[in-house]
Amino acid sequence: MPFHKPLYLFLLHVAFCIQAAAQPPFPERILTRHPANDRYASYSPDGKWIVFESDRNGQWNIFLMDAEGEQVVQLTDLPAPCRRPSWHPNGRKVLFESTIDGVSALFEVNTDGSGRREVMRLNEETDAGLFACYDPGGRRIAYTLQESETNFNLYLYTPTENRTTTLFTDEYRNVYPQWHPSGKEILFFSRHETNNEDDEIYRLKLKSGKLKRLTHWPRHNFCPAWSPGGRRIAYATSMEDIRPEIYIMNKNGKRQQRVTFNEDGDTLPHWHPDGKKLLITGYRGDNFEICEIGLE
Repeated sequence: MPFHKPLYLFLLHVAFCIQAAAQPPFPERILTRHPANDRYASYSPDGKWIVFESDRNGQWNIFLMDAEGEQVVQLTDLPAPCRRPSWHPNGRKVLFESTIDGVSALFEVNTDGSGRREVMRLNEETDAGLFACYDPGGRRIAYTLQESETNFNLYLYTPTENRTTTLFTDEYRNVYPQWHPSGKEILFFSRHETNNEDDEIYRLKLKSGKLKRLTHWPRHNFCPAWSPGGRRIAYATSMEDIRPEIYIMNKNGKRQQRVTFNEDGDTLPHWHPDGKKLLITGYRGDNFEICEIGLE
């Protein structure tokens, strides 16, 4: 039977609806209850601490709190916004991005707020986000670089060698690199095959350069995150004309399972090291909060 795209998309939508209706709601716990915006949270490698960004002091800065949402500590206080933190694999440092002297740069800071240092400086300012993160061995950093208004590409930086290499480039939008626990693959979302119209999730094998598309839902699929064992992927997806929700799928893109059912939208999932919980950024009321979703 010849391929019929409208019928395929309709059946895909029906499958999504049936699956969503069959799933029970997963318990949610809001960890930050602050009138400002709290976003982009992730657990420390031991699961005891959470790093996140917040504009609660009038400018974006990096904060730390314990796994219960308490003992909140501000880690950064630069004259420019500090954004999009991620953990060093040793759990003692946090990587974040900021601007200095009119250009974008990556910085590290210890979890006690000391030892801030510049890791890498770009030759330009990019406000669209570097989304930088260390590989599991702490030797290389994957990041996004905006080349033009519609073109974003992926690169690797090796601090010990002060060397930058290309991960993936084309003429479209390729952002948000996330390392597989083995360090051999990268997840990211891209408009590589959609003519810059919607985002889809891809896996990239570093050794061979082989690219595998995992999602085929024309409403944006984005912000993927590997589970601790690398067998599952959490991600955000837009559902029809409503705000995005969180889904989980197998590493091959199959068996999608809807996790959140909220009217105001959810994004930026990150796994707990035990694989039993997710941190997400949820729009609750009039601002973004850090929420924890139980998966069991």
